[in-house]
Parts: sequence; structure tokens; C-alpha cells
Amino acid sequence: MKQKKQHYLHLRSWVIFWIVGGGLILFRLGYDLKTYMFGSTIVIRQITPQQQYDYLLHFPRGYHDFGKPRPLIIFLHGAGEVKKDVRVLKNLDIFHCANGNVPVKDFPFIVASPITPNHGWEPKRVVAFLDDFLKENRLRYHIDPNRIYLTGFSMGGFGTFHTACEYPDRFAAIVPLAGGCEPENATKLQTVPTWAFHGDADEVVAYENTEKIINAMKELNHPNVRFTTLHDAGHGIPHLAYTQPELYLWLLKQRKTQRQDERANP
Repeated sequence: MKQKKQHYLHLRSWVIFWIVGGGLILFRLGYDLKTYMFGSTIVIRQITPQQQYDYLLHFPRGYHDFGKPRPLIIFLHGAGEVKKDVRVLKNLDIFHCANGNVPVKDFPFIVASPITPNHGWEPKRVVAFLDDFLKENRLRYHIDPNRIYLTGFSMGGFGTFHTACEYPDRFAAIVPLAGGCEPENATKLQTVPTWAFHGDADEVVAYENTEKIINAMKELNHPNVRFTTLHDAGHGIPHLAYTQPELYLWLLKQRKTQRQDERANP
């Protein structure tokens, strides 16, 4: 009798195991199918927020874990989102702007959008976030290390410029919006393909903040710099810049150069 009871308990454990396991497999298959068909967003919360950023992780339509390596965009938000919950970025980051406005074939990017509790982006922490992200996800997500891009709006535009100045070898290209940088830093950006956007009616961050650094880069014969002036546009330009398919076609052409790799690994 005791032996039959043990056999029954053993059989029940196996049944529960297969039911739970099967449920998890079906859930994952359903999630993967949803991601492939429509794209998806994951909210990542850090256990030690004083060291790392919470962030949103966006997957584009057509993504699956076993496909070819995907380019990665890091998006830095503006001052208006400081100290807010990371989910607020679902309605304003680059993925939100591009989704539905840019053809699927032109937007194959994974997007990571961190949120900071501090005013101002610290280049060292931004790069530490990127390093931790790549380390944690290198076995799960297939990311092309030669096509990692940095973009940001307003405070994030400044953070994009400053991070690229400090770490010019880490990004295949940068796209700062409504930001700026000191013109004397132009030499630090000589190997960084740059496409900047700014509205000439911006009353929050002066248009000249971007104009001066871009002009300084052009005077040094920067080989790959663009500047789009959004005429009569104020400060809120992400929906104007991030909905342009040409931007993403340009980004996809930018890869880390041999010179960048040599500087990063002397």
C-alpha cells in the first residue's frame, strides 16, 4: 500500500512538472510570436538602483532570438523624466516615435532606454550601463557589437555629445537632439559619425548650442557629420526627428571603424 502511494505521488509530481513546464513553454512561444508580429517591451528594474539604471528594453517587429545580429540603440531622455517611473518612457523614447511611423524593414533595432534619478547624464555611468547590458544579455540577445548607437533628447542630447566625447570608440554613431556641446570638444568627435537635430525656435535649449559644435566639427573636416535644422520648431522635436526613415537608413550604414577599434584596444 505504501509503495502504491509513493508511486502515485511520484506520478503526480511528474504530471505537475510537465503541466508547469508545458505552460511555460507555451507562454514563451506566445511571447516570441507576439514579439515577432508586433514587437514588445520589457521593463527592467535594477536591484541596486544607486549603481545602475532601470530601463525599458524594446524589441522590433520581426525580432527573434536566433536571427542575425541586431543593431542596438541607447536612448537618453530629457530632464522632464528625471526621478519618474521608467514606464513613462514608453510614450516618448525613440522606439515610441518610430513605431508605426517608420517601415519595419528600416527599423531592425533593439532599443534600451534607461532612466536616471539625477539631473544630467554621467558619461562614465552611461558606458557602465552599456557594458553591464551587453554582459548580462550576450548569451540571450544577438547584438551586433559594431552597430551600437547613442541618441538622446535635450538633457539626453547633451549627454549624447558628452558621452561620445569621453568614449568616442564605443559608438558607431550618435544622434543628439536639442542638446549641445562645447566647440573645443570637436576634436574628440573626429571618428564619431554624427547627425544632430535642433529646432531654430527652441526657447528651452538655444539652437546655437548645437550649431556651434557642429560648425566646429565641420571646420576640422569631420568626415561624417550632419545637422538638420527644424525650421520654426520649438523644443519638443523627437516626433519630428525620430519619425524620419532616412535617419535609420543612415544609422544602419554606420559601423565601428578599424581606427576606433585600434584606439579602444591599443
